[in-house]
Amino acid sequence: MFKKKLRKHQIIVTAVIILMATLLTSCSLEKEDETPPTTPLLTILSVNEDSVELAWSESYDDVGVDEYRLYRNSSVLVKQNDTEYVDKDVESGEEYEYYVVAYDKAGNRSSKSVKQNVKVSGEKSAQDPQGTPADPQAGNKGFNLQKISKSTIKLYTLDDNFNVIAMGSGTIVNKDGYILTNFHCVGENGSLYNSEGYVAIAITDDVKTNIQPQYLAQYRSGVEYLDLAVVKIVTDLNWNSVSARDLNLSPVTISDSDIVELGDIINILGYPGVGGETITFTAGHVSGFIDEDGDSEIDWIKTDAVVNHGNSGGTAINNKGEMIGVPTAKIVGADNDIMFYLKPINQALPVLEDAIAQGDDPNLPVPQTPGPGVEPPVYETVIAISGRIVDSYTIKPIRGAAFVLLQEGVTIEEFANNPQEWMILSYGESDRNGIFVCDYIPVGASYSVLVFADGYLPIVEDNAIEIPVDWYDDVDLGDIYLEATY
Repeated sequence: MFKKKLRKHQIIVTAVIILMATLLTSCSLEKEDETPPTTPLLTILSVNEDSVELAWSESYDDVGVDEYRLYRNSSVLVKQNDTEYVDKDVESGEEYEYYVVAYDKAGNRSSKSVKQNVKVSGEKSAQDPQGTPADPQAGNKGFNLQKISKSTIKLYTLDDNFNVIAMGSGTIVNKDGYILTNFHCVGENGSLYNSEGYVAIAITDDVKTNIQPQYLAQYRSGVEYLDLAVVKIVTDLNWNSVSARDLNLSPVTISDSDIVELGDIINILGYPGVGGETITFTAGHVSGFIDEDGDSEIDWIKTDAVVNHGNSGGTAINNKGEMIGVPTAKIVGADNDIMFYLKPINQALPVLEDAIAQGDDPNLPVPQTPGPGVEPPVYETVIAISGRIVDSYTIKPIRGAAFVLLQEGVTIEEFANNPQEWMILSYGESDRNGIFVCDYIPVGASYSVLVFADGYLPIVEDNAIEIPVDWYDDVDLGDIYLEATY
């Protein structure tokens, strides 16, 4: 089990500790808004002899997007509020690379959109046969991100008492309410977290609106060593039976993952644990493939598109809006290099077929032994640690408090005597609700902790947090109490 040993210390931490913990992580405790806008999706509407027409999807920001910056060949081409632009300063025969970045009023910037490479040849592209420009939020063949987002759901893992014990994502694959997800979102070691196979489901309606559980779905089929499972929507939260077809679901279109090529664009939708209750979009490219058992069939698709906690089981689509894989694993190397893995959708098709064959009387899983050579890739497990920092007297949240985790083996005294940037593993700053998050914390280690805020006595403790080597869930520390100095 996870061991928590945080306790209050009425110790005055030297100014250098606080200064270094703040400055070295390049975070300002006075900055009110540190949440960047979501990444826009850039599309080439048409390419003409003397111009390139571009459009991109609107970014979402909790405060508001201030401007978009369109880059051409790594230089800013234009700054504007609109989501369309016609580049008339082009020459026939030349090649150009475009991407767009969104900025909010606090200066936070989104990740770069997927880059679009264009060669100006005088021929029009990305238009229908009648010459009508494509949907600004569509890909080359009708890719509409807002529509596809409705096929991505948030999944709430339940125990036998119907307590929520974890959260993940899933994808609606047909109008009968079948949802594809990861097996680790519903069970482990051949058993289900809820012995009857129930999970709660929240369906995406408005991408800008927080969503809450609406329905119960039940396990239908799964293969643990593939980390794939299928559940089906069966009732509302009051146990009233529902007809999935009456819900007017928006299933995703499934593609053939065998035709995926190196460098292809990948778009990922899901509900990461640190991203609140709204859907999150990330994008990248196919970085490679893994055939673990040498049978000439791809077992994993590697990508540089971000797959954060909670994205597991979500939707990975190509640039046509077709599902090609299931976001599954995050690989962290010895030098903290990160690679993300997808399960090819072709491996999920037999699992889905079996789920449909089960009907409404599913066979609950029994422990299985993976076949020889068929194992998930070995990688260092990392988790997220979160909590809420509050005033010990008023129990009100403290905004701008800092939670610092030092690298394994680094003590508070060592950091105080000779503070170095490498000594800091992760840093989280509390928001207006007092909530902080520290990402990418390796398991199987102990970490010293500093917690401080202006006007409060700090908490410091060596080896305050111990995480077992077999731990894999994100950790919520709950409320952490700071005492005022007055």
